[in-house]
Amino acid sequence: MGLALAERAGARLTAHLGFGAGRMTLLRRVMALPEPQFSAPRVLGVNDFAIRCGQTYSTVLTSVEGHRVVDVLPAREAGPLAARLIRHSGVEIICRDRAGAYAEGARRAAPPMPCRSPTGSHLWQGLGRAAETCVAAHRSCLRNPTPSGMLPQDTRPTGKPQHDAEPVGRRAECKKAAHALVHEMLAQGHSRRAIARQHLGWGLNTVLRYAAAAR
Repeated sequence: MGLALAERAGARLTAHLGFGAGRMTLLRRVMALPEPQFSAPRVLGVNDFAIRCGQTYSTVLTSVEGHRVVDVLPAREAGPLAARLIRHSGVEIICRDRAGAYAEGARRAAPPMPCRSPTGSHLWQGLGRAAETCVAAHRSCLRNPTPSGMLPQDTRPTGKPQHDAEPVGRRAECKKAAHALVHEMLAQGHSRRAIARQHLGWGLNTVLRYAAAAR
């Protein structure tokens, strides 16, 4: 009863079933049970865990094949992970977060653990960001599609960017807002270096590009 419902709900149910057991009695019975013994997982999942989001983080270890939590480490650093791997042998594969500290912890283990990193969601996220950045950097190389999807026969690439169409989309709106913000602060008399380092926290080259662009 205590394992299934904990103390308060369990105590209420025992009263309905005709035998009284207080919540502290149920809690003591649960705490008196021996800790379950699990063998070391063959595939260990390693990921960060927020005790207090944005301030305090730990590392949660899971059994990928057993679908259960194995342990929680006090920090998301290489040292505690390496020490845990050395104390508990049997792990063959680590499926870890992209954090470099976890890779270092796996390398410090004896013997070093092979890693599968990152997970599928991280791969898709990284691929999407890389593709978006690449396409945005080479936008001037792209031409507006013709209705047929093919370039006219007499069209010859000139190598000059085409600005006939106004950029649209989330990325374009973000860049327009950043451009307007930089030029507004320039009009207020702030220097480019001050805008980058003191006001916006951006790289100086980024601010210089926005400042040099007329539109």
